[in-house]
Amino acid sequence: MIQIAEPDDIDDVFELWRELLDYHQPLHRVFAYYPEQEQALKAELLYRMKDKDTRIFGFVQDDEWQGLLIASMRKATPGLKLAHKGYVAETVVKEKYRGSGVGKVLFEAAKKWLIDHGADHLELQVAINNPTGVRFWEAQGFKVSTQHMVLELAPRKK
Repeated sequence: MIQIAEPDDIDDVFELWRELLDYHQPLHRVFAYYPEQEQALKAELLYRMKDKDTRIFGFVQDDEWQGLLIASMRKATPGLKLAHKGYVAETVVKEKYRGSGVGKVLFEAAKKWLIDHGADHLELQVAINNPTGVRFWEAQGFKVSTQHMVLELAPRKK
C-alpha cells in the first residue's frame, strides 16, 4: 500500500502532483504553473526523490497511485526548542479516493518516518480557501500557529 517513490515512478508522481496543482489553480496564483514546462517540473520532483532528507510517499494499490505526500526534515536554528522540523509538503489523493482513508494512511507513514528521523514537531501549509484540506489537517491534530502571507510583485524587467 505505502510505497516510497523512486525515479521510475516519475510519471505517476507527476500525474498526482499536477492534479494537486490543478485543484489549487482557482485558489491562488501561487499555485500557477506552466504546463509546457513538464520536464522542469519533473526535474523538481526527481530532485526531491534523491534528497536524503525528503521522501515521497505513495499510496499504491493494484499498480495505481491513489495518493501521495511529500515529507522532509528541515533543521531550524539550534537555539530554538523546536529545532527539528518535520515538514509535510504537497499532499494529494485522487478525487475518486478522497474520504476513503488514503490521506490518513499517507500521513501516518510520513509522520512515523519524520519522527524516526528526529522531528520534534511537524509543520505544513494548507490553502485557506481549501476548507476540505483545512478540516483534514485539523482532524490529524494540526492547529494554526501562524498565517502564511503572499505579496505578488510586478514581473521583473529583463
